[in-house]
Amino acid sequence: SQCASILVQRCPVCFTGRTFGQPLSNGGDIHIALDGNFHHRHQHSAGSCPAFYDPTYFIPKVQVNNVGCWIEQVHKRPLRQQCVEVPDEAIDQCEASYEAADGNKQKAAMDCFDNTGIMVLICRHDIPLFFANIDMPGEQQKYSITLLEHLFSHLPAAETVIALYDIGCVLTRSLDKFEILNNEIVCRIHFATTAMHAYGHEWACQLIYNPRITTGLSLSDGEGTKCLWSRFTKLIGVEQA
Repeated sequence: SQCASILVQRCPVCFTGRTFGQPLSNGGDIHIALDGNFHHRHQHSAGSCPAFYDPTYFIPKVQVNNVGCWIEQVHKRPLRQQCVEVPDEAIDQCEASYEAADGNKQKAAMDCFDNTGIMVLICRHDIPLFFANIDMPGEQQKYSITLLEHLFSHLPAAETVIALYDIGCVLTRSLDKFEILNNEIVCRIHFATTAMHAYGHEWACQLIYNPRITTGLSLSDGEGTKCLWSRFTKLIGVEQA
């Protein structure tokens, strides 16, 4: 088995391998990063242009919303038994500080914009693989979950993934508590925080999720998304109109 051709076209270095199953403790088979950017917005008043092509990079909004509905359903179910590596108090503080930084600003933006940002999933070489439009306040988990689920649908059944995300600790806890993702995916993915954001987390959190402490991540830092956003700067004005 091999990766889907769409991934091979986007990064032959990451996705042309034929052997899979590298243990997550040794760094896994591939490293990816997730991040949201709230400067790429679309104004309500601009309306929608006629449909003239099917985007290959952007995941359809229907697919994202379906994942959001699924997350709401599983949150109503009893919690799963979990192995706690980081105290809830430490992760709660990380989540609260992150929401305080973005939450209020994004709620205000909803008055003027129908899309308040975009979220991206990139490979180890900073190449964008998939995007999702953000149309709700903040980086809700449905966007990251949709991107990950979509990625795994294009990977061989044994391929393992290290995912770097600003709040990877929060997402890990959600996946441990609720059956949001299939267990066949959960056992093949390990989360870490991005290097720059790691030091804003509690020390108990850093011991598990800081990429500079975690074994197997080598020089991966998850900060390639910042380079991507820098290259996309000139598109901000065009997208809003």
